[in-house]
Amino acid sequence: MKKNLSLSVCFTGKFVKNRNVLIVLFLFIASFYSSTAYAQTLRILSYNIHHGCDTSEKLQLQNMADLIRKSNVDIVGLEEVDSVCKRSENTDQAKILGKLTGMHYVFVRHFAFEGGSYGLALLSKYPISDLENNRLPVLTQENGNTRAFLTATLHVPHHKKILVGVAHLDYRDDSSRVHQSAIILNMFKDKKMPVLLLGDLNAAPESKAVLRLKELFTDANRTDYKTFPAGHPREKIDYILVNKDHYLKTIDEPFYDVLFSDHFPIGATIEIK
Repeated sequence: MKKNLSLSVCFTGKFVKNRNVLIVLFLFIASFYSSTAYAQTLRILSYNIHHGCDTSEKLQLQNMADLIRKSNVDIVGLEEVDSVCKRSENTDQAKILGKLTGMHYVFVRHFAFEGGSYGLALLSKYPISDLENNRLPVLTQENGNTRAFLTATLHVPHHKKILVGVAHLDYRDDSSRVHQSAIILNMFKDKKMPVLLLGDLNAAPESKAVLRLKELFTDANRTDYKTFPAGHPREKIDYILVNKDHYLKTIDEPFYDVLFSDHFPIGATIEIK
């Protein structure tokens, strides 16, 4: 008589006597582990801060910092940031927000303005490197002038690197925004690492500029997450985008009903691989 060579394994109090079942079980566990072991959860905010002021031109940097800190976000993209400009009491806004939140910070300028400069900033719980002030052409009324497009690398736990871009696209003309979107798309299309694109795109979800970006990116927020104008928002023009190859899911979309700027912040807790 031939002996039964199948393995017996104790699993949740029962004996599994089928080798094939054991193999399937092992493969399932291995698959589940591989899909979750390298997942990274990130809490992200994008905020057009209107040179740090509300619609009455009252400085709101402390309130903005309190919001960021209490939200416990990991990454914040900031647009319309002043650096020692007269209109905002010569405040170095990226530095102040970095200090008040305890986050790393970087700033790049669009152009000189009122004794200082006006531009974009990035706050991060994680170390920042490889900062670049890329230039996006403006096609309307400005004869070849450009605006900043901030890119930087974040060094998150487990030796992972994330590339982040912060953008503020042209508010006047759709063809200009489409051209700027194409440049951004070309910059990021061959990147193998996770890429986040944060910013005020001055365009609705169904616009040509945003649809162009969605060839590469997934919108982490629902399309009816309206951000402008603050108080009575009618449209979504602010975004948190993640490259499709690394986006897993959106876990949460907190809504911030605050009047510290002329925009609402937009937030998302996401999982990437």
